[in-house]
Amino acid sequence: MTTGDFHLHSTASDGVQSPTWGMETAAKHGVRFLSLTDHDTTDGLPEAQEAADRLGLRLIPGMEISTDVGKVDAHLLAYGFEVDAHEIQDFMRTMREGRKQRLTTMVRILREAGMPIEESRVLDIAGEASVGRPHVARALVEKGYVATVQEAFDTWLGNGKPADVNRDRLDPADSINLIHRYGGVIFIAHPIFMGDDYGVPVERLASWGADGIETYYKNYPPEAVRYHEELAAAYGLARSGGSDYHGLGNPDDREIGDIDFPDEHVQSFLRFIDEHCAYTGKRDL
Repeated sequence: MTTGDFHLHSTASDGVQSPTWGMETAAKHGVRFLSLTDHDTTDGLPEAQEAADRLGLRLIPGMEISTDVGKVDAHLLAYGFEVDAHEIQDFMRTMREGRKQRLTTMVRILREAGMPIEESRVLDIAGEASVGRPHVARALVEKGYVATVQEAFDTWLGNGKPADVNRDRLDPADSINLIHRYGGVIFIAHPIFMGDDYGVPVERLASWGADGIETYYKNYPPEAVRYHEELAAAYGLARSGGSDYHGLGNPDDREIGDIDFPDEHVQSFLRFIDEHCAYTGKRDL
């Protein structure tokens, strides 16, 4: 277990547990420093902050932003920004509307493939959250078309699969500049998912102003960690770590804090946040 986990999801996007549950579970696991990074939304942060304050945790404001580098799906972790900035909230509303439009197309594709699901049911599963592919996957499991969420992604919803539908995303350079304007920093999330030659998009993102790279992650083998450390050194990037907890029950899921993220690097990340962010999550802890 680690003392810091800076990549977590909740029911505000595609996680299955509430922000409060996430904070309480982190505390039980010995995690003292963390960030809730739901997809394209900050809606879960007020609840998470209330729980973090009660539990004596340091919660850094966060969000995971969906972008593309060319044809490569690239996710960016934003930290320490002004959550209530009108420009950021307007951007997130646009992104959430794009997710709803994508859902309509996905439902149509699945219906034509002989797996009808109701769009309204997917929205019910999502609740107040920003709707995403995991909610569609849970609807497919509910109908008995697949056995698990992971099977839904492997056969239908994952990148490049038949019901994977592109949607409008913010340009990555614009995303980086937006977060910088409001006092935050950007880290490249799980670069290993950007394809075999992911050093290339990492270089491009660094050239556009990305501040760091997710070096320690739930299922990185040692050689991947070493390569991410090399990328960080080559492009002057800070290093972060996170479990990417969703609670979906997939085979590669880890519990909150269950990552090999050495404490000295947790502290280095916190110092970077303190030095570069307007909103550091510090309280009277």
